[in-house]
Amino acid sequence: MQNYNILFMGTSKFAVPILEGLLESSVNIQAVFSAPPKLANRGMKKTMSPVAKFAEEYQLPLEYPLSLKDPETINKIKVLNPDIIFVIAYGYILPKEIIEIPQLGCFNLHGSLLPKYRGAAPIQRAIIAGDKITGVSFIKIDEGLDTGDIILDAELEIQAEDTYQELEKKLSQLGKRILPNFFEKLSTNVKAVPQDHAQSTYAEKIDKVEAKINWQDEACLINQKIRAFNPNPGAWFELDGKRIKVMGSKIIDAAGKPGEILTDEFTIACGNQAIQPTTLKKEGKGLITLAEFLKGNKVIPGTQL
Repeated sequence: MQNYNILFMGTSKFAVPILEGLLESSVNIQAVFSAPPKLANRGMKKTMSPVAKFAEEYQLPLEYPLSLKDPETINKIKVLNPDIIFVIAYGYILPKEIIEIPQLGCFNLHGSLLPKYRGAAPIQRAIIAGDKITGVSFIKIDEGLDTGDIILDAELEIQAEDTYQELEKKLSQLGKRILPNFFEKLSTNVKAVPQDHAQSTYAEKIDKVEAKINWQDEACLINQKIRAFNPNPGAWFELDGKRIKVMGSKIIDAAGKPGEILTDEFTIACGNQAIQPTTLKKEGKGLITLAEFLKGNKVIPGTQL
C-alpha cells in the first residue's frame, strides 16, 4: 500500500473501524474532521463523537469545522493537499470545491449495496424491509447523494436476530476488512462501476413518529421495526399512560384484535399473529427482561393497547 496522504471526515461509530484500519496501515492521516461536541445527558456535558474520541485517543490531528463551505476551511484543505479524502457518516455534504481538491478523489463507505438504499438510514430500512442480504459499498463521491461510481462492494447476510446496532457494527467491520482491497483497486487503476440509477431506492431518515408501534401491522413487520429501532429511537407503545419501549421481541402464533393483550405473559395481538416483548425499557429506566417487567407491572388479558 502506498503512503497516501489522507484527510478523514467522520462522526458516528460506523466510521470508526475505517479510521482504525487506516491507522493500522501505512497511510498518513493528515487530519480528522468531525462534528463538534454536543451537550448531552442530564449534566449537559459536552459529548465528543465516536470518531473524535478515537482521534483524540490516538493523538490524531482533530478539527471541528462548523461549515465546509467556509473559505477558511476550504483553504485549509487545499494547504493539506491530501491524496484522498474519506467521508464516512460525517453528517455534512461536501461542496464541489472540496470534492475537486484531492488528486485521487473523495470516497465514502455506505452501509448498503448501492444503488439500493441511498440516503440516511440504509441499515434500518434493510431490516424493516425484511431483507436477507445487505452489504457495504466504497464509492467515489460526486455531487449527488450516494450516486458516485462504485469502487468496491461486499455482501453480508442479515441474521434473523440482528438489531440496527448489531448490524451496523458488522457492516463497519466488513468495511474495515475490505479496506486493503479498496487500496489495491485504487493503486491498479481499476475502473469504477457506474451505478444503475434506474435501480436506485432511497432510505429516508428515521422519523420518531415511525417508532410508535402500530398493532394493525403484521407481527413480522412489527418485529422487524423493533430490531431496526434498537437502540434508537426505540419502538414503543403506551401502557397505563406510560411509554414502554420494546427492545426485543419474538413472534407468537396467536390471534386476536390488534393491540389486545392475549395472555398474562404479555402476548399482544397484531394484524396477523402476535408478538411477545422479550426486552423492555420504561421511561427513564434501564433495560429489563420480560420476567422482570411482569414482576412490577400488572398485565391483564383483554386489555387493549
